[in-house]
Amino acid sequence: MFNSKKKFVGILGGTFDPPHEGHLFISKFAKIKLDVGEVWWIVTTTNPLKKNKVDYKKRLKKVKRFLMNHHIKVLEIQDLSKNTYTVDLLEYLFKKFPHKKFIWLMGADNLFSFHLWRDWKKIFYNIPIAIFDRPPYSLSISKAKAILYFKEDRINSKLSRNLKFMKPPKWLFLTGLTNLQSSTKIRQKKVESA
Repeated sequence: MFNSKKKFVGILGGTFDPPHEGHLFISKFAKIKLDVGEVWWIVTTTNPLKKNKVDYKKRLKKVKRFLMNHHIKVLEIQDLSKNTYTVDLLEYLFKKFPHKKFIWLMGADNLFSFHLWRDWKKIFYNIPIAIFDRPPYSLSISKAKAILYFKEDRINSKLSRNLKFMKPPKWLFLTGLTNLQSSTKIRQKKVESA
């Protein structure tokens, strides 16, 4: 069986408006804690739960510039109009890269709207999920609808390096060093200083 570390990939998807050190921190922390060979960023054209103001191509260009020399791949999907939703993106990844094993990476701040994502239960049933500490959101993750629904499938963070081998639904919550940057806060500061 092909067991190279590169077979295991952490996926960080989002609008990255703008990309920041918090995204980078999650990606680097994932490589260490989850023992994955690669982390891929997927810049979405839109987020149905947010109002994007910055053009997709401009955001993509910014992400590529931001990631220079960081050993993180930006995966461009030609027809992203069909892959705006995470559930569709996963289907695309599984078909396009059948020899890869993926882990979904996300900050704790996304948990509170996760139950609003299209086919959110299907996402849990199809990919292991690593949730990263994002204070102050982390203090109340146990109240998130998705976490309540899948509470029996949580694994101990001490088993983080084994998550990639586990059959979903499996998820874990990684705490420790955190980076408090947020795209929303960065955008708000730009508006306030303008």
